[in-house]
Amino acid sequence: MSKSPTTLRPATLLVHAGTERTQFDETAEALFLTSGFVYDSAESAEARFKGEEPGFIYARYGSPTVRMFEERLALLEGAQATMLDVDHGTYPFVTSSNPTAGGACVGAGIGPTRVTKVIGIIKAYTTRVGSGPFPTELLDEQGEWLRETGGEFGVTTGRARRCGWFDAVIARYSTRVNGITDLFVTKLDVLSTLEKIPVCVAYEVDGKRYDDIPMTQTDFHHAKPVYEYLTGWSEDISGAKSLADLPPAAQAYIKTIEEISGTRVSAIGVGPRRDQTIEISPLL
Repeated sequence: MSKSPTTLRPATLLVHAGTERTQFDETAEALFLTSGFVYDSAESAEARFKGEEPGFIYARYGSPTVRMFEERLALLEGAQATMLDVDHGTYPFVTSSNPTAGGACVGAGIGPTRVTKVIGIIKAYTTRVGSGPFPTELLDEQGEWLRETGGEFGVTTGRARRCGWFDAVIARYSTRVNGITDLFVTKLDVLSTLEKIPVCVAYEVDGKRYDDIPMTQTDFHHAKPVYEYLTGWSEDISGAKSLADLPPAAQAYIKTIEEISGTRVSAIGVGPRRDQTIEISPLL
């Protein structure tokens, strides 16, 4: 008797919708925890993939072709952030590859029609490591406060990250370039205690407003942020388990991110632990 053909399950892409790659392990653990999966490492994922237990395979871009079998799910992660993409980033301040969603199909050998969801990982504010344009960067006490409160130091090197307010121009660009279907907003808790929270909704270059990233690097380097100010909150949100648990001002902040980014927010991080994740819409 001939063996019946295998049914392929779609792939899910995990991209970083900003200027810097977010710590992947914590985000992926939370993602799989809230979606009913157990995540611990690539090795255990591969072991589950080969065994009888339904599960998933975890692969980074550049790995051998990912095999997807019946009742299996592939999750791929961009190794850097969108604005570090060699083609679509802030060239020449970029990496040497394509960590945007389109690079997944080439790097992993998965056809584009198999991808059904692209999850953008983005902080509630903006960070960057290394040189390159950063219109909302804070070079004052507020920037230092974000850095200290958010623990914005390299895990391996301890290198301080550049910090600034949320940049909707970059968020919209990342949504468009990656085809992001869902946003996972991390570190919302870091913004607690602020009376007003600036959000960059556009740039100004030589008196001209830009709602999108300027076409030239010179203009991008000279871009000044155009801010709108949202009401902050003083409550501790680290124990929130649902959107309704958040203060009205925090809910409004998330709603604003949705509106100005051009895609829905499906999950929120309110602390560093895996269980400090609010899932608004199913991610997997």
